[in-house]
Amino acid sequence: MKRTRMLLACLPFLLGLPMGAEAAENGERQWQDESVYYIVVDRFMNGDMNNNEGVDLEDPNAYHGGDLSGIVDQLDYIKELGFTTIQLSPIMQNEGDSYHGFHVSDFRNVEEHFGTMEEARQVVEEAHARDIKVIFDLPIGFVSQSHPWVEDGDRSEWLTGEEVASEHPWFNQLVEVDVNQEAVSTYYKETMDFWKEKTEVDGFRVITNGADLSETSLQEDPRIMYTSSIKEDHPFRKEAREAFRQAGNPLTDLLTEEDLTQPHHLDFYDVSRFTHEAVVEGQNPITRWQMALTHLFTAPGVPVVYYGTETPLDDGGNPQNLPMMNFKAGDEKLKKRIEKLTSMREQFPALTRGDYRELYNEDGLAVFKRTYEDNEMIVAINNAEETRTMTLEELEDDHQLRGLLHDGLVRQQSDGSYRLGMERETADVFIVEPNSGYNWLFIGFVGGVLSLFVIAVTAISLKNRKADKG
Repeated sequence: MKRTRMLLACLPFLLGLPMGAEAAENGERQWQDESVYYIVVDRFMNGDMNNNEGVDLEDPNAYHGGDLSGIVDQLDYIKELGFTTIQLSPIMQNEGDSYHGFHVSDFRNVEEHFGTMEEARQVVEEAHARDIKVIFDLPIGFVSQSHPWVEDGDRSEWLTGEEVASEHPWFNQLVEVDVNQEAVSTYYKETMDFWKEKTEVDGFRVITNGADLSETSLQEDPRIMYTSSIKEDHPFRKEAREAFRQAGNPLTDLLTEEDLTQPHHLDFYDVSRFTHEAVVEGQNPITRWQMALTHLFTAPGVPVVYYGTETPLDDGGNPQNLPMMNFKAGDEKLKKRIEKLTSMREQFPALTRGDYRELYNEDGLAVFKRTYEDNEMIVAINNAEETRTMTLEELEDDHQLRGLLHDGLVRQQSDGSYRLGMERETADVFIVEPNSGYNWLFIGFVGGVLSLFVIAVTAISLKNRKADKG
C-alpha cells in the first residue's frame, strides 16, 4: 500500500508537469538576488514584556510593544515565506514616543523599547543561522530636535540650520543634517563600523532628505545596500498600485528599469495600505495582491515586502495607522503565492539578473520575457475582467512553456507559434524549456502497477466474502 502511494505521489512529476528547477550557481550572490521583508520593529512582535513602559495598544501614536526579541521569535515564520533578507526600521535610540524610529537622538545606542545591543546582535546571529541577511535602516539626513548636535557648539555646524518640510508627520520639522560635509560622512561611516562590529549586520539603507551623496565618501561604501529619500516619488510603486487596485485597469503604464539593484515596494509607511485601496474599489484584496506581487517579484529590481502584506493588513486608509502584526490571521492563498514567488527568484536567475523585454501589452494583458544566459522565463499577467489570449511567435521550435504558479503547459502549435491563454485576473510565470512530451513508458508501468493493485484488492475482497459466508 505504501509503495503504491509513493508511485501515485511521483506520477505528476514524471508526466511532464511542473517541477522546481535547481538553483543555478552563478558566482557570488549579489544584492539583486535578494527578496526583502521589511519590519517595523514596534509593530511586529512583542517578545519581551520587560521593555513595555509606555506601551498603549489603543493609541496609534504610542509604542505597541514590538521588539528585537519578538523578531527572533518569528524568524522561522519569515524563513517559511522564503525571504532571504529582513530589513528593520531604525532601532537607534529615539526621542519621546517615536515608535517608528526616525527621531534619532543617539545613533550608537539601541532604543530601550526595542531591547539591548545584545538582542540586536542576537537578531543577526539567529537570522544568519537561517541563511537570512539583515539590513538596518540608518536615517542620516535629519535628527530629532533633542539630538545633542543641536546644542553642541562644534557639531551644530553639521546641521544646515533648516527644518525638514514634509507632509508626513514623522519627518516634518526634524532638524536637517548637512550630509555633504566630509566630517558628517566620516561620522556615519564610523557609525556603520560601530553597528557592524557590535552586531555583524550585513548592511544598511541610508535615508536622506533628498541630498545627493554622489560627491561624498558614502557614495561607494559597500555596506550601503541602497539609499532612499523621504522626498522620493516612487514612480514604480505609483503606477503598479494604480494598475492593480482594480480589475480591468490597463497595464500599459507599468514601469520597468534597467537597474536590477533598485528596490521596489508596493506598501510602505508613507502611503495607505494597498489592501485598503482594493477594498475601497470593491475588489477582492487577495486577488489584487496576487497580481501585484507577481509583478513586483518578476520585474527587474529587488522586491521589498512591507510587514503584514501576507495577512493582509488594512490601515483604514491612514498611512500613520500601523496595525500590530497578527500572526494568527492571514490568507493561505496569499502566503502560498509569496512562497512560490520567493522560491522562483532563488531557483531562476533570469528573474534576478536577466534582461527584460516586453512582448505584449494590450487590453489588460501584459506579457514579458526575462533572459539570463540559457535561462528564459515568460511572465503573463491578465488584469482584464475576461479571458485574454496572445500568440508568441519568436520562441524556438519544439519547446514548451511550463507554468510555475498554475501548473499550465503551453506547447507549440502546428503553425509553429505558441498560443497563450490567461483567465481573468490571473498571473503566471512560465519557464521556457525543451518539449518533454509524455513519459509513456512510465505511464504504462504505473498503469500496470495500479491494475495489479486493483486485482489484488478485488481478490482479497472476494476471499473475505467467501470466508464470511462459510
